[in-house]
Amino acid sequence: MPDKSKNPRRVLLVVTDGLGFDPSISHSLVRSIRECLNRATINKVTDIAAQHANNKTDPELIAKLSLMPITAEGITSNNTDWRTAQQIIKQVEEVRKHLINEDLYNNIAALRKEIANLHRYVPWVAENQEWSHIVNNNLTVPTHASGIYAGYEDVDPAVQGNSETGHQQIGNLALAPQIPLVITQSINDGSFFENNELKHTIETTLNNGGNVNFRFLLSGIDGTDGRVHSAWNHLEALCKLIFHNFKFPTNRVRIQAILDGRDAPAHGSLTLPNFTKGFLGELEKLLTRYNAVESLAWVIGRSIAMDRDYQEENARLDYMLLTAGNGEKATGFDDVRAIVANTHKQNLTDADVPPIALQHSANKPASIQPGDAFINLNFRSDRQRAVTASLSAAKDYLKREASARGRKWSLEWIRNDMNLRICNITEYDAIFQTKYGVKVAYPMQPHRLNFLNQWHNLMPTGSRYMLVAESVKASHMGYFIRGRRETTESTNCEDRHIIPSNAQEQGVASDSDFYLHPQMQTNEIADYVAEAMKHRKHALIICNLAAPDMIGHLLPTRYKAAIQAYTTTISALTRLSRYATENQYSMIVTSDHGNIENNAPTHTNNPVLTTVIPSHGTASPHQLDQPYTAALFDISHTVAKLLRIDDSKLNAIISKHRANLPDNLVGKPITK
Repeated sequence: MPDKSKNPRRVLLVVTDGLGFDPSISHSLVRSIRECLNRATINKVTDIAAQHANNKTDPELIAKLSLMPITAEGITSNNTDWRTAQQIIKQVEEVRKHLINEDLYNNIAALRKEIANLHRYVPWVAENQEWSHIVNNNLTVPTHASGIYAGYEDVDPAVQGNSETGHQQIGNLALAPQIPLVITQSINDGSFFENNELKHTIETTLNNGGNVNFRFLLSGIDGTDGRVHSAWNHLEALCKLIFHNFKFPTNRVRIQAILDGRDAPAHGSLTLPNFTKGFLGELEKLLTRYNAVESLAWVIGRSIAMDRDYQEENARLDYMLLTAGNGEKATGFDDVRAIVANTHKQNLTDADVPPIALQHSANKPASIQPGDAFINLNFRSDRQRAVTASLSAAKDYLKREASARGRKWSLEWIRNDMNLRICNITEYDAIFQTKYGVKVAYPMQPHRLNFLNQWHNLMPTGSRYMLVAESVKASHMGYFIRGRRETTESTNCEDRHIIPSNAQEQGVASDSDFYLHPQMQTNEIADYVAEAMKHRKHALIICNLAAPDMIGHLLPTRYKAAIQAYTTTISALTRLSRYATENQYSMIVTSDHGNIENNAPTHTNNPVLTTVIPSHGTASPHQLDQPYTAALFDISHTVAKLLRIDDSKLNAIISKHRANLPDNLVGKPITK
């Protein structure tokens, strides 16, 4: 690292949502590139690699890596340490310099783009050579962003990463365990079935003659098909509790099935690997077990039912489906499948399925009645707030959240007489419990090791940080990055700027429409951050660039839009790196999870890249003999190192709050 006396204590942290890389695809594309290069070029690359490879490095490996845009993507072996990785990266860069000097590199890059386009691998199609050069010439490391490193169950295949937990891990000094892991553990040890809030909600409703209504996002049978907002074993456990343990009459149980199509396969409701009839087929089998097939009351796509940008029409459609049975009529699972299939024929995914109201046995559609119970089984908070507020008639909450995103709600469709007995599986916002009487089965505890929440204990008095995002990701540069807090305990130190995302006025009625403006608010955020750095008011600026994730969810259909989203994001990163250097900000770039790299709508369990660009000089790895890899909870330690926070302060906080976390789940700085 450079001399501390010349290194200002300012850091820019950029979180690029959904920007991962797939090592297997990278190596496959390199093989295709080699097959398409003429023999003279291959020989030249091989000869140059042999000249620069040391006696510990395979020249063939150096040659292959030099054909990639970013070297770190090709070094993912668990046996590689930092020292070896740094040597390899340096040797590959020397090869690239020679290829440029001999006018070979541009031809290779053009071929690489052509082949990547054939395989629809967006990161290489949308490559920005200036950004690749920056990444290759600064400290860059593959970073875990899924499975146990994202706070989920340790299963194989790993649970895909997602934005909620990704931002929590980035903001934390150690692993931030996620609530689905806690719920699964309670199912395994039996305590789920003795949960006081769940039991009281069901038992009271049973005795009072009311109905139990619950919603569940159809996903999460294993780690490859969701499990980001819901987990199938949680659904199975609740059905057992309601139908078996309480023997609740099936005609008094109503289920809202939300279709995914974003974190699970686009048409996963009907077809799913290993499950021939998809999620709807698995739900039908589960309900058949309890003779409860007619408990399915409502079906709807998540773009409507789980809107988090507070677009009123989406919330109204969901509310009217639940409380009035407003939707396309169906008489059973087969009808539902036909309606969903027709939606797919319109080039739409599960996420876009409009409201469907079931009327079994020719009766009128079910509707939630005053005094009923409503259980929300989805554990991720940001996408469950609007429905909770609507059903609890929290109009002031909805007005506030909509206003914060530049929207104005009429609220005329919300009834005041419902008086529902609402129990959420976990906490979505503490105000629902304290002000509106909503119960929570598994309370959400804020993370004590959150870096921003410890700001006042780590930084000098008067030091400030700033969070910047667009409104569709407002919670991520707020509640999640703060460690599941609406505000931090570090008073008078935070500034926050939220730019309204494109909405109905721009043709964006739901998440599925963001392809119309694939750049989203990326440039506006970059401009705002660039201006903020000029004033040097904030020791730390954290901003979020959401386009790769939001447009990545629309793959493979919106491939061209995904390329534009990626291109815009990388261009913004390139500009921000220049502004950061000019204004003496060190810069860290990472991502919360993978998504856009796999030409599918789901998140991935792929690694992401973290790059550290110091404001002066070069950065060196923290420990050369450690494995060449990082975790998202290493980011906050790296920020602390760049801000020159005393290690003893961090260690004291970690010792106090780490509980029984093992050493490998406690963060460490990437840099010296």
